[in-house]
Amino acid sequence: MAGEKKGLVLLDFWVSPFAQRCRIALAEKGLACESLEQELLGDKSDLLLGSNPVHKKVPVLLHDGRAVCESLALLQ
Repeated sequence: MAGEKKGLVLLDFWVSPFAQRCRIALAEKGLACESLEQELLGDKSDLLLGSNPVHKKVPVLLHDGRAVCESLALLQ
């Protein structure tokens, strides 16, 4: 997909405890990750809607363009 980000990208929201859990786990594992803050109270981004079309929630970890949703799945 053109313009797709490579590496680890975390779609999150600063106040979400589930996203915070993922940021802590990534830091503990020493994995560098770009964090993209999402607007959850208004219009959700096309990236979030395309990455998690069922629940439309954060956190979502994009690994070379492939989405992993749900914070407990991200911790593994």
